[in-house]
Amino acid sequence: MRLVGRTSLAASALLGAATLVHPASAKAILGVDLGSLYMKVALVQRNSPLEIVTNLHSKRKTEVMVLFDQGTRFYGADANSMVARKPLLTPAALGVMLGRDVDHPTVKVLAERHYPLTPSYNDTRSGACIKIDGNEFTPEELVAMVLTHAKDITAAFGAGKNVRDCVLTVPSFYTQHERRALLDAASLADLNVLALIDENTAAALHFGIDRIDEEPQNIIFYNMGASALQVSLVRYFSYEKKDSKFSTKGKPVGAFEVLGKGWDSTLGGQAFDARLVDHMAREFNDQWNKKRNDGQTKDVREFPRAMAKLRVQANKVKHVLSANSDMPVYVDALHDDTPYSAHINRATFEELCHDLLLRASLPIAQSLAAANMTLDDVHGVELIGGGMRIPRVREEIQKVLGDKLDLGMHINSDESMALGAAFHGANVSTAFRVRHVGMADVNPFPVAITLNDLAVDEEEEEGEEKKDDADAEAKEGEEDSDEVWSKHATIFKSFGRIGVKKSIAFTHDKDVACSIDYDDDDASTSVLPDGTELSIERYNVTGISKFAAEMNEKGLGKPKVSLQFELSSSGLTGLIKAEAVVEEVVKVTEEVTCKDDDEDENCKEVVEEEKTAEEEEKKEEGSEEEKKKDEEEATETEEGKEEKKEEEDEKPKKKKRTKTVEKEKKKVHRRTLKVHTYHVGRIRPYNDDLKSESASKLQSLADADRARMELEESKNKVESYIYHIKNALVDDEEEITKVSNEEQRAEVLKLAEDAEEWMYDEGYDADLPTYEDKYAELSAPMESIKFRVKELEDRPAAIKALKKKLGKIEKLLEEWKESLPQVTDEEREGVLGQVASVREWIEIQVEKQDAMNPWEDAVLVSGDIPGQTKDIEKEVKKLSKKPKPKPVVEEKNETTDAGADAEGEE
Repeated sequence: MRLVGRTSLAASALLGAATLVHPASAKAILGVDLGSLYMKVALVQRNSPLEIVTNLHSKRKTEVMVLFDQGTRFYGADANSMVARKPLLTPAALGVMLGRDVDHPTVKVLAERHYPLTPSYNDTRSGACIKIDGNEFTPEELVAMVLTHAKDITAAFGAGKNVRDCVLTVPSFYTQHERRALLDAASLADLNVLALIDENTAAALHFGIDRIDEEPQNIIFYNMGASALQVSLVRYFSYEKKDSKFSTKGKPVGAFEVLGKGWDSTLGGQAFDARLVDHMAREFNDQWNKKRNDGQTKDVREFPRAMAKLRVQANKVKHVLSANSDMPVYVDALHDDTPYSAHINRATFEELCHDLLLRASLPIAQSLAAANMTLDDVHGVELIGGGMRIPRVREEIQKVLGDKLDLGMHINSDESMALGAAFHGANVSTAFRVRHVGMADVNPFPVAITLNDLAVDEEEEEGEEKKDDADAEAKEGEEDSDEVWSKHATIFKSFGRIGVKKSIAFTHDKDVACSIDYDDDDASTSVLPDGTELSIERYNVTGISKFAAEMNEKGLGKPKVSLQFELSSSGLTGLIKAEAVVEEVVKVTEEVTCKDDDEDENCKEVVEEEKTAEEEEKKEEGSEEEKKKDEEEATETEEGKEEKKEEEDEKPKKKKRTKTVEKEKKKVHRRTLKVHTYHVGRIRPYNDDLKSESASKLQSLADADRARMELEESKNKVESYIYHIKNALVDDEEEITKVSNEEQRAEVLKLAEDAEEWMYDEGYDADLPTYEDKYAELSAPMESIKFRVKELEDRPAAIKALKKKLGKIEKLLEEWKESLPQVTDEEREGVLGQVASVREWIEIQVEKQDAMNPWEDAVLVSGDIPGQTKDIEKEVKKLSKKPKPKPVVEEKNETTDAGADAEGEE
């Protein structure tokens, strides 16, 4: 559920609760925590508890990694196991590149940390791209591959292949550009995203599932992940909620609201790894260059494979030093056949990361400042994320908190975000009934709109689907007159609630260009991440000029234009409604009935005009008091009503008359305006053409993966059968010897040996049809032998069962002579004749089979024997239901009966 906070109504703005764009009623929902290094997937199904999906290696978290090797893609642990050998084929930190330019500070960090694959700008895509083995991929395509892998491991986990609904976590500092890019990636992965939820908010939701706080509690969530540090200040409280409108008393429901956020988008576990990598690279350079005889000085940082090995080793060192004071490090043949050997202790590690540790506590102050609070207002601290396992990080946090607050770890630091996301999805979906937990989140970044006259004809605007950036900006600035009309306002303030709508209204008679941008007027106080593109969305709103001209012809005023904007619960801002309205006062004549009283309102020649919409709005604000008064008046007793009625009856009745009067009424002319959306800037979301192109590319890769898997399965099938033949000829030698000769056994063994040699020679690059043909050639002789072995037991048993069944039928027919006399001798003889025919057939077939050699194909197969009695059993069943003949009824003597009747009448 979503908490609805207090809202204020102004003349030009209306706040309301936003609804989710993608409602769902699925049987299962995924909560995906897509981190920079690992991905966790939680699953909620009907009548099942929340659970973490284990991957194909039975691990609860999966590496966010895709490795491309000779047209084959590897994911997770499979890719991670080869990353040190093939770093140029393995892009990493995929989420860091989503929706960002190559000059973005967080993207530049990748090159500073010596990642070999860094993005470049693609003008056609209007975004970043990564070149891998000659092919270009967008970050959206790479993330879509990872999300598709999440679907695959969920299907293998047992949730089925049709799980599409999901909730994805995002960092607190993700702007609309990154969020839209993630939604584009999810769309390419054929996922239906119910909502985006901040990582810390998801963890706070999981933490608050079982909380019902009588007094408000303020909790700090400190989340240091692989690539970033995020801090959120959350207030937990409870309120009374009625089960239904008929309930007289509510029950307490837990809820929470996010008050403030702070972050450091480049301070995470990988930042500490990078310091170790640089330290080890410097030491190796010293060891390596001392041994060189050519006098040249080289840097190992220039070699991607060596640096990939050091990154893997640095991560191990960091984990070991979190629990131990020192660690010996040895990497065999790191580069140029030179090993790396060193000894690193915790003090050295902390000295290398001294400046990082000083930054570790700063986001706490940022979150408190955003909420206008101090540490005295905080009741607890919860640590989540893998980075908090570094002892010195915890010490730095404790220094800031002092002795009053302890560091808590009451939820799973790795899985709470995925579990919270899945629980949020269950709340959003109509298919689940879960515990109510109130939740309210905030958007850290202020959003502003700018309105200008649109100096483009409607026809021209509609005909231009794709606009050049410079042309679009120029057209927005053109004016038809010397007077420049423009409006600018902040519609969503910094750290305001998400999930709201806001409307602005203004009187205007021209088409307008509307720009939605991040408001960065005061850079000194702005929390907008460095490198963020300010432009969000551009709209051309047309139809105003045409509507105004029509109204002008009628002698009416300028239209009142209303634009409604939404800041969705996923943190996305957009224009969702645009309309223009003109009110016209018209005079109408009506015949009314009035009393013979000069003061009767209905009898006035001209009646006052109806209240305007704004007056009606004000009237609604006071309707509560009037409603209470009406309820009080409605509580009169029946006796009081009767007395009042008697008094009215005693009064003289006034005469009534009719009169034609003239009234003033308001007629509202309303016009829905056309809205054309486009984007400017270097980073733009996917359009339909790009989506189609990327979807086709991903489908081709998926088809190639499927063909590869089918080929691998066929190879394994052939190889397994080769070993099966060799083992069977030894383990089942006695049985096989009974039904085969030496020549047949030698043929089967030779086929197996030839197939094994072929697999590692000509068959190494063979295609799927070739392997299928090879399996058929290999298996046919052996399967014949195995079938004859099986028939040694099955055939005698089937013959015995047939004879037993025939005997039972003969016995039954004999019993029918007494129990079913309606079955004639002729009918019984017919069945017995069929029985005799089957007996004769089985004797002949057995005689033929006995005359054959055991290694020859059988003429009598056990599977053919049971069906021989099918017609007999059908006939027996039919005869068993034959009805008995009806008994003969003797006719009465009519003469005798008539005489008896006559005597009775006398």
